[in-house]
Amino acid sequence: MDEVMTVDVAMDRLERLEGYGLAVHPERCVRVRNRHASCARCAEACTSGALSLRDGALTVDEALCVGCGTCATVCPTCAIEARHPVDGELLAAAHRALRAGSKAVQDKDASRRADGEAGGGQVCEAAAAGKGHEVVFACHRALEQAPAACAEAGAIELACLSRMEESLAMRLFADGAQRIRLLHGACEGCPRENGFTSVQLVRDTVDSLLETWGLNCEYDVQQVDSEAKGDAGASGSSLRDCAEAPAVPATSAACGATSVEQSAADTAEPAARATGGVHAASALRKPAHVQADGTLPHFVPLRRHALLDALADLGSPVRPDLDTRLWGHVSIDMSACRSCKMCAVFCPTGALQKYVGEDGHGGVEHYPAECVHCGLCQDICPVQAITSSTAVPTSMLADGKTERYPMPDPAWTTGPDQILRKMTPQIHSREVQHSY
Repeated sequence: MDEVMTVDVAMDRLERLEGYGLAVHPERCVRVRNRHASCARCAEACTSGALSLRDGALTVDEALCVGCGTCATVCPTCAIEARHPVDGELLAAAHRALRAGSKAVQDKDASRRADGEAGGGQVCEAAAAGKGHEVVFACHRALEQAPAACAEAGAIELACLSRMEESLAMRLFADGAQRIRLLHGACEGCPRENGFTSVQLVRDTVDSLLETWGLNCEYDVQQVDSEAKGDAGASGSSLRDCAEAPAVPATSAACGATSVEQSAADTAEPAARATGGVHAASALRKPAHVQADGTLPHFVPLRRHALLDALADLGSPVRPDLDTRLWGHVSIDMSACRSCKMCAVFCPTGALQKYVGEDGHGGVEHYPAECVHCGLCQDICPVQAITSSTAVPTSMLADGKTERYPMPDPAWTTGPDQILRKMTPQIHSREVQHSY
């Protein structure tokens, strides 16, 4: 007999992925929040088959998970987060690489200038090309096929380049990087071949952000040429050893390429994860309770905060609109809307919230900057009055503008809910709760 897809079952299935490579927060998943959700981005992007859809239901085979982080890249609500490295560790490694590259170019430029005083004033080619402000990432296959080139570039090793996402890229640009290069080997035959679709998706989004903010920066995805086995020298051997290690994003310090070191913060995981694994974590997690305003708890992904902060540091947008996978602009057809406000009840980030005006009348307020375009509001609207578009006015992102949809009181049928709703304002208390 098939397992009934209750909230507990849905949470348990996702929690099976909890392990070395991934941290899982099932309560953020839109499929857990409402069974009518259509989002399946994690299953569509999964490189190993650990996540898949069968007869419309999400299935999990944790034994197939390689911890590449692709599902975390595409998940709109960060219900799945990459570990080893976590985002903070990866950013720290990129900052180290950025500083090292800048110093190396400055030293070479100073040497060239000293020689140029007697020889015609030559300028360092790397400085002219902006390579001192470059950060390079490489996948396992690139490190295996071109270890010398990756080592020379100071590449940061990732299990798959699909681990890269937009908040990291824009933060590096805000912190002085002029170019980000992603080096990959031949994808054909790679066990993570499916991840390249996500690599291209992120590249297209970053390009749109750079164009919309008027930035002269580069985000390049390049395939490396295979080297002869003897080309790598002493460093190439240790690089290949890392490439053949277990399929996790973290690397050993022996690699010639830049490794992402495990920070002390990573060891400070909750006790349930550090000692009890999945079962202890499951014991602590329960379905989210309804809040005082009748909505489920909200969570704005930390990556969304980081991305908005980076964009603010980069200045003002030069274009009026932005169309990417990251944000949604919700429109409500008020001629069809029933004022049930279920969109606000289930919204995972609080981008749709109930409000009550000074006159006592309310409705739903939309905050596009926190909308992750998960599509849940559109999926659950009983009258299909909601549409979510990826085209968003940049003023709403940069200035945090919101839109309000005033709604009349719903035409409830007579019953306990109507009596409670009418009596609560009269007794001047918000402590009255449902009896069920």
